[in-house]
Amino acid sequence: MRLSGDAYGAERYARIFSALKSLPKGCPASGIITFMDPREYKIRRKHERVPFREDMLIDGQKSCTSTDISEGGLFVSAIQYFVQGDVIEVSIPIKEEKITVKAEVKYCQQGIGMGIMFVDLNDEQKAKLRELIESIAGKAD
Repeated sequence: MRLSGDAYGAERYARIFSALKSLPKGCPASGIITFMDPREYKIRRKHERVPFREDMLIDGQKSCTSTDISEGGLFVSAIQYFVQGDVIEVSIPIKEEKITVKAEVKYCQQGIGMGIMFVDLNDEQKAKLRELIESIAGKAD
């Protein structure tokens, strides 16, 4: 769920967070889902995320599908399990080409997907990603 800027959205998110935070330790969801205090949301996200549903390759062979992207990273749906901290190569389709970037696995939910953060991007890669994100954001307006 995304925290909106309006008071209703912030209040609603806080109520949901509070209820879910109180799940008993033995509850199956308590080990799968991680919830974040709404006050930490803006601090944690440095870049705006935009929807980005594309097929891509990890390490040149493992197929996955992205769900969103930002200048800092992306989330991919992947059945394969990766360990937090793994450094991987991701091939991202941009227009008629693909760029391959290094990324670090920040978290992984087995069977669901993983959040990855781009690392060691050169200026050209940063520019292409920024252009892609701006074009997607422009279509959403």
